[in-house]
Amino acid sequence: MRRVFIILAICLLPAVPIVLVVTGILKSKPKTVAPVTLTVWGTAEDAGNLAGVIAKYRNSRPYINISYTQVRPEDYTQQLISAWAQGTGPDIFFVPSTTIGQMTDYAVAMPPNLTIPQVVASKGLFGTTSSVVTSAKPAPTTAALKNEFVGAVTDNVIRDGQVWGLPLSMDTIVEYYNKDLLNNAKIFEPAATWSDLQSQVSANHLTMINQKGEIVQSGVALGTTINLPYGVDLLALLMMQNGSLMTTADRQAHLNDADGLQALQFYLSFAQSEKSNYSWNEQQTNARDAFLQGKVGYYFGTLADRPTIVASALNWGVSPMLHVRSSGDNDGATGTERYIDAAEYQVPMVSKFSATSGRAVYAWNFIEYITQAANVTSYLQSSNQLSAQRAILAQVQNDPDLGVFAKQLLTAKTWYNGHDGTAVDGYMQQLITGGLAAKTDLTKLLDLANTQIQSTL
Repeated sequence: MRRVFIILAICLLPAVPIVLVVTGILKSKPKTVAPVTLTVWGTAEDAGNLAGVIAKYRNSRPYINISYTQVRPEDYTQQLISAWAQGTGPDIFFVPSTTIGQMTDYAVAMPPNLTIPQVVASKGLFGTTSSVVTSAKPAPTTAALKNEFVGAVTDNVIRDGQVWGLPLSMDTIVEYYNKDLLNNAKIFEPAATWSDLQSQVSANHLTMINQKGEIVQSGVALGTTINLPYGVDLLALLMMQNGSLMTTADRQAHLNDADGLQALQFYLSFAQSEKSNYSWNEQQTNARDAFLQGKVGYYFGTLADRPTIVASALNWGVSPMLHVRSSGDNDGATGTERYIDAAEYQVPMVSKFSATSGRAVYAWNFIEYITQAANVTSYLQSSNQLSAQRAILAQVQNDPDLGVFAKQLLTAKTWYNGHDGTAVDGYMQQLITGGLAAKTDLTKLLDLANTQIQSTL
């Protein structure tokens, strides 16, 4: 009998470790992945808004740590360049969409393959086990992105067939108005076209000027740049709505056509005291502050401005951005009538520094994940911003607070501003201030701005 027990023990001995592992008494050594830390910089993003989507991303990628730093906007580009030179710069950096062209020198485009390891947890009869899997993940095609995002995004982030960034959110410029000032001026409906605005400011006495020639109540904050938060964007929008090509398909500056000149003249007229629709000047305080103080009838602002306006004591309203006609604008590129609205957004890009450090594929995997419609919702809710995704925008198109913004994003349009968006912005500012300060022929000023912008293309 003893001999029988010895034989059985010998036979069962190989099964003992298996039983111990299954029962959890002896745990199998888990597979591990080397830790990766991605550093992210931005000027506008708040770390708290990103926390939810980062946590969701790390559920299956716990070995990736995301470190976000909010950097002061002053000299942001120089801060980035200096940090990269010292080997301490970010893997991912947020920039305004207008500067994508100039930042491609410091970035890498989305690679065709975004495959990285994932840690997958599975529940069994005797507990939870984790395993490392590496499933193939090709990058989304440009065609897929064009179907997913609104046109103003893909027209800008896709350059020469490569994707340079994807936005988490998007904004647009709308028309805020002071109901009390409009009521006092006997204006029943807010302006819907630029002609409406011009008429209301001049004929309805929405602008009030005292005997000293000082503006005591402004019909609209328009015509300048130094005290107007979106001055350059408004001028560019007017030009595009009026039919100006801005830049052609073969990347030639074309702001100085007849349509561009007419739009410039109209824009400046609101800040020229000799014009009938004079309502603003460079001596006024910041336009949004003046609107909050009840001194401005119309203010062109974004969804980002809404919380501050809501918190004020104003009796205010919001309506769609103005257009050339109630039926639409003049699209110079197609020669057809369509609505043209402004696009305001930032994009995260992946630095060459990250590529040198071997982290670019992880950085791009993270960006692609957090901008997906299924994952970006928590960010949008915490930041009170609108998505750049068509499917998500459709869900809020009838929202009483967000609908006016959401619908405009479908008709938002951008223009190619070359490899130095910061310089282009400066040239446009000089065009506005020069047009107000000098008696120089506007045609010459516009020709100069066109030549300067061409040098960046």
